[in-house]
Amino acid sequence: MTLTIGAAPAHAERLAGVFREHSECERTGTYGITQTWWDDYSCEWQSQYLYYFLYA
Repeated sequence: MTLTIGAAPAHAERLAGVFREHSECERTGTYGITQTWWDDYSCEWQSQYLYYFLYA
C-alpha cells in the first residue's frame, strides 16, 4: 500500500502509524507509551484518506 501525505499536521508531531480501525490506532498509541517510545499520542481521522493517523 502506498499513501502520500501532502502536509504535516499543525501540531507537528511525528507520524507513527496509519490504521483502518480507531481501536488499532489507540492500542498502538498506548503500547508506544508503555514502551517509552513517546510520551503522548493522538489518533486522528483523515477523511480524505479514510484512515486514522497516529501522531506521537
